Amino acid sequence: MTDQPAQPWSQPQHDQGMQQQAQPPYGQQPQYGQPQYGQPAYGQQPRYGQPAYGQQQYGQPAYGQPPYVQGAPHPSYAPAPYGQPGFAPQPAPPKKPALLPAALPVDGLPYAMAFQPLERRVGRWFLAWAIAIGFFFGGQVVSVALLMPGMVDFFSTLDPATASDPDIAADLLGEILGTPLGMAGVNMAWAAMIPGAIVAMAAFGKGAAGYASSVVGRWRWRTVGRAAIVILPIFAVYIGISLWLDPSVEWQWNPNWGLVAIVLLTTPLQATGEEFTFRGLLPQMMAGWRVHRYVPALVMLLPVAAVMVLQPATWYLSLLALVAAAVGPWVLRGRFGNAVWTGLATGLLFGAMHAHPSISATLQLSLVGFTCSMLTYRTGGLEAASVLHTANNVFIMVPLALTGTSAFASSQPVAGEDWLSFGITALALGLAYLAVHVFLAKSQRSTVGAPGAELLEPQPEAPRVQPTPEPVGAR
Repeated sequence: MTDQPAQPWSQPQHDQGMQQQAQPPYGQQPQYGQPQYGQPAYGQQPRYGQPAYGQQQYGQPAYGQPPYVQGAPHPSYAPAPYGQPGFAPQPAPPKKPALLPAALPVDGLPYAMAFQPLERRVGRWFLAWAIAIGFFFGGQVVSVALLMPGMVDFFSTLDPATASDPDIAADLLGEILGTPLGMAGVNMAWAAMIPGAIVAMAAFGKGAAGYASSVVGRWRWRTVGRAAIVILPIFAVYIGISLWLDPSVEWQWNPNWGLVAIVLLTTPLQATGEEFTFRGLLPQMMAGWRVHRYVPALVMLLPVAAVMVLQPATWYLSLLALVAAAVGPWVLRGRFGNAVWTGLATGLLFGAMHAHPSISATLQLSLVGFTCSMLTYRTGGLEAASVLHTANNVFIMVPLALTGTSAFASSQPVAGEDWLSFGITALALGLAYLAVHVFLAKSQRSTVGAPGAELLEPQPEAPRVQPTPEPVGAR
């Protein structure tokens, strides 16, 4: 015999029988003085796997609580009734915040600077460029597809004896672009940049696509209507005088109604697409850099190089556009200065792209581009600039189409080769800007800050507190 205490499994059979008789049947509540089912009687040691006296068996509810029903939440994890202790419901986990660089826009910025600071959005900046370039080449594919029937017809009727004529390229362009389908091809190539610029800016985050149109974050049709009220009469008179003074126009009633229809349907899209490119995409991708002010010059390298290759006659304007993008951010500071240098850079590039042989005519086109940039700054969006550009092109092309001539196949008579035409153009553009400045004075000109955008601003460093040295022997 040993001095070890008796274990529960070594109890006599009659003791275990007494314990089983003292317990209630399974599933019934015990009477007063009886232990719970599966528990030892008072004063006895629990058997192996049996809970101690007063503790609940696993899976059994506490005394006074309803039994557990399969499929229902466990009572210990369910919210407790009012006035009784229990576990409070856990709150839902917080949602993952949006990426900080997508917060748009910072408060109080003009249209060209709406995506500032681009230093916090470098990856999205490259993605936006890739999207815009993809849409641009997509528009060229559409243009070539529309021009292809005219090219096939031209070469099928070409005399082999004149194939070596150096003027054959000019004849080809005049023959193709003088048709309604040819004009549609040129117009749709630029119209593709409307969705191109919008989708490209959408790369900057949720809601960013709308800021490709205006500082409000959407296209403002009311601004379009109000701008048209003041711009259309001025340009109707201006273009009428310019065409009347041009001796190269042969006024004869020989309407090409297909050409008239294409002008009215697609020229507004072409003009607006150019505005989204030259007054929207390019300035916004340049003017948003605060610290790295050398980036605008890098941005202009690609379009300047392309224009110099395609239009070598206006190489000097292309170089001036590059100089404006390189020097402007360092010399012309602030919101207005930013609008001036971006307007100069894109306006000069706009004039160089049209490749008119006359300097005065090319400067007229550059002045049109600069005026559109200042209208964009003044109204906070592309709407008024698009109206001016559309009025300029439509009022030129419709009268020519009524004489049976395409503006793309002519010498662009509105861009006269004398300085008188330049003076008339400057006067009309000045009047149009002044009318918009007065009539649309209440247009929103700057952005309203989005929640979280202030975190994009550089945060001031907390001042460092120098520890006070303890005197010697203080301890």
